[in-house]
Amino acid sequence: MSPSTFISTDRLELRPPEESDVPFLQEGVNHPKVRRYISVFRTPYSEERYRNELWDRDVDADPTLLVVPKAGEFAGDPVGSVSLSPLIERDGYANLGVWFHPKAWGNGYALEASAHLIEYGFRELRLHRVSATPMAPNDASRRLCERLGFVHEGAAREAQFADGNYVDVERYGLLKREWNGPDAVLEAD
Repeated sequence: MSPSTFISTDRLELRPPEESDVPFLQEGVNHPKVRRYISVFRTPYSEERYRNELWDRDVDADPTLLVVPKAGEFAGDPVGSVSLSPLIERDGYANLGVWFHPKAWGNGYALEASAHLIEYGFRELRLHRVSATPMAPNDASRRLCERLGFVHEGAAREAQFADGNYVDVERYGLLKREWNGPDAVLEAD
């Protein structure tokens, strides 16, 4: 376990981004398959713009963590990011954000990392609710929410622009009392 590890699972380390991670992060947010359904990433980020708009984050206030596999093809290298942002302490609320580099899709990293970050949010941050807001055409993100136990609460019709069209944004929520922990999620998988 590296000194900067924030959360450790059997297969993954979740840790705050470091200066040396900026090239990976910039590549990720600029990848067409990643930015396609994440409105904040919609236009390309130069290194300067990335640093000015996305880099300076306080992990204790708004946890944004890189996901680093411990073994296998991607061992030791970041493959994606999970976050609880914005984190609104007074309301016990945070929104789950997830993106992974397409080279690492299909390995179960998003489910495992998200489950452990949600556990951290409920246990350590004392959250009452976690939400998620994927665009309707993003089937993978909607499936991830459902596998994590989120409840579909409705849709904001034509709320964002993707692939040349206005698309719905699906609203999901998960309450602390509905959360059975990461083991329940991962064992059901």
